[in-house]
Amino acid sequence: MKEALVSVIVPNYNNAKYLRYCYDSILNQTYSNIEVISYDNQSEDESYEIMQEYKKKFKKRGMWMDAGMNKRNVGSAANTARCFGCSEGQYIIYLSSDDAMKPTFIEKGVKVLSANPNVGMVMVHRDEMDEKGNLTKTPPFYNKNCIVPGESQAAVYMMAGIAVPSQVLMTRYTVQCMGRKPINLQIANDWLDNFMGACNGDVAYLKEALCEYRVHSLNDTTASERNLVGIFEHYELINAFTWIGESYGYKKHLERYDEAVRKLGDMCLRYAYKMLKNGEQAVARKYLYLAPVFQEDILNKSIYSSFMDCCNLEGEAFEQGIKELDKLFTAKRTVSYDPPSDYIELKELGN
Repeated sequence: MKEALVSVIVPNYNNAKYLRYCYDSILNQTYSNIEVISYDNQSEDESYEIMQEYKKKFKKRGMWMDAGMNKRNVGSAANTARCFGCSEGQYIIYLSSDDAMKPTFIEKGVKVLSANPNVGMVMVHRDEMDEKGNLTKTPPFYNKNCIVPGESQAAVYMMAGIAVPSQVLMTRYTVQCMGRKPINLQIANDWLDNFMGACNGDVAYLKEALCEYRVHSLNDTTASERNLVGIFEHYELINAFTWIGESYGYKKHLERYDEAVRKLGDMCLRYAYKMLKNGEQAVARKYLYLAPVFQEDILNKSIYSSFMDCCNLEGEAFEQGIKELDKLFTAKRTVSYDPPSDYIELKELGN
């Protein structure tokens, strides 16, 4: 039988310096039946010229590429939706134009989806890379390849979003379900999409790093982090999960509500750490004032006092304070977790 068609959707805006690396990772896939849908959102760099260059390369490999440019900048969400509307694949991946895939990503993801009709999305682990392409290894979220029932995975999403779009291969039905989400968010839509996916099917996880996710420098802070939109949106998201999950008959996620709210206190510390690393002490102080709203006893933790002290330092003393924080605090996860107890192990892909 002919392989199922996979649509790799690559919306782009001003990522010319990474675009060739992204497209090459698609060309290098061991899976062959791929179409590429890539629309440029009025970039100011040479992105569109690169897209036309690769349209020819994909054709030589027997892959169809729909490469176009919007008449105006319609925004990221609308550009992504346009790309999906032009796609025909049974399976979909949204690949950010500054990210890349390892060669066997699609082959292994399709293998799981085709063998398990109950699974709507396959998440893979990722390596992180900087602007120069240097890779950093991180521990996978789960410690084994597995399939997690949708309700159990939805409960996990109360605590963590786990995967960015470039890490997820989905059925077309799952993408359509995500499009029916009852709210829209500025920052956390990816997390909401993952939750909606778990509400409409089981979720598979592959612990192999099959995605390369671009992490930009700490100096590249976003407006949403400076104005605290991100943290308030995550609180809104947790509360939305409660009633969205209930509308699907789910209950396990409700048991984690209090824990999820408490975790926002720790998230405030992570944001404060990033702000301090950028020398934005006033913003860091706002996060520290907000942290006890979510986790009252965080005021009694020594790390909280260390953060607050650092906010009040200047010059060389501030630089030394940052070094001390680096020893005491890490903003990254350092362990892998057991899947929920009702998981099914994917033994054919290894442990």
